[in-house]
Amino acid sequence: MDQSFASFGFKPEVLQGIKDLYYKEPTPIQAEAIPLILQGKDVIGQAQTGTGKTAAFVLPILQKLDMGKRDIQALILTPTRELSIQIAKEIEKLGKHLNVNVLSLHGGTDIERQLSKLKQTVHIVVGTPGRVLDHMQRASLHFGRISMLVLDEADKMLEMGFLEDVEQIIESTPQTRQVLLFSATMPDQVKKLAQRFMNQPPHLKIEQKQKTVENIKQIYITVNQTEKMDALLDLLEQQKPYLAIIFANTQQRVQVLTAKLQEQGYAAQALYGDLSQKKREQLMKAFRDIKFQYLVATDIAARGLDVEGVTHVFNYDVPNDVESYIHRVGRTGRAGQSGKAISLVSPRQKSLIARFAKATRADIEEQLLVVGRHMDEGRQQRAKERENYFAELRQEKMKELAKQQKEKEAPLQQALKKNAKVKPGYKKKLAKEVEQWQNQYEQKKKREEAKAARKAGHRPPGKKGTRPGNASRQGNR
Repeated sequence: MDQSFASFGFKPEVLQGIKDLYYKEPTPIQAEAIPLILQGKDVIGQAQTGTGKTAAFVLPILQKLDMGKRDIQALILTPTRELSIQIAKEIEKLGKHLNVNVLSLHGGTDIERQLSKLKQTVHIVVGTPGRVLDHMQRASLHFGRISMLVLDEADKMLEMGFLEDVEQIIESTPQTRQVLLFSATMPDQVKKLAQRFMNQPPHLKIEQKQKTVENIKQIYITVNQTEKMDALLDLLEQQKPYLAIIFANTQQRVQVLTAKLQEQGYAAQALYGDLSQKKREQLMKAFRDIKFQYLVATDIAARGLDVEGVTHVFNYDVPNDVESYIHRVGRTGRAGQSGKAISLVSPRQKSLIARFAKATRADIEEQLLVVGRHMDEGRQQRAKERENYFAELRQEKMKELAKQQKEKEAPLQQALKKNAKVKPGYKKKLAKEVEQWQNQYEQKKKREEAKAARKAGHRPPGKKGTRPGNASRQGNR
């Protein structure tokens, strides 16, 4: 692109900030958006993560700041605290030579400290809708004199349920303010928000030939859900990442994965939404300083995460949408370095990978997993577990049968127990009756035996000698 940042007419202080960060030439979204923003127009910028959209709105804001004013002149709303912190740091770096004062307002930090800073001069506020609205309700923050409002990652912001908060904040700003909306996608909610609060904004849509970075090798491996953990351990041993981010879909999965990796001796830490802001900042500093090697994270917690030196991204759980996949994959291959993204896919999820490949216009290669010691041991262990499981089932079945037999005999046991408690006279009577029945039974039995013997031509039992009729039959011969 034959265009330089100097061609935009930036102040020397802004150009020096750009030079300090080694920005060489504007990216497509910067080249299209910056001139329009400098003209004062509302702008919709549709671009993916990693396209330089943050600088596309930060640089014009810095250019248009009046450093002599004490009022807040720009508000940038973001969906997550991580992104809020990241944008604030970017503003500090680019605006270093302007002595710009920026404040990030987000949950998880001491609100009293934020209140104290708001009493000082603040030129730009970056924040999440919830915390910004909290300050507005406390009357510690107002936007009656801001000139620029930015809605960054608007689709994610509304997806996370911030629509009402965002609307309330926008309504508190002057009618004359300039609105900039940046979003990776344009769902109906975002379109309606733009129609309601923006003034005929040009829609800049940056279509990349390949949305995911070309120097990232993308791979997927088909593996059964029960074998995923062993497959991941084998991959870590085979790939030997320098720094890696492992993505899971839920906080619980992140915690379980981290614990299992730590059990195996890996230097792993978990990043998820419920961590305090102080803990998150400590965690990310330690990761950037390579104090640990493996960061296990959810999508929301890692939103806006930018760490140089990440050589591998592992999708332990496959994301459900294309944008999340692009975001995850984009955590590696930063600053022109090569990277590798490996997704563990169950047989039923292969259609998702095909959808990602089509949407990103990228080649996602299927590879067979080279079975290592963890998979071998895991399969043997699972076979043993299955055997133990069925053995337990058999034991349970035997116990159940014994229980049923016991329940069947219970009425008889109850009757015997009841008979044991009757009066002695009744017992004698009952014993006498039983004896009579026994005698009657014995007599009946003897009669039947004698009858059977006569019928068969035998003497009654107990008598010796020849059978009746034998002598007469011999005499007639």
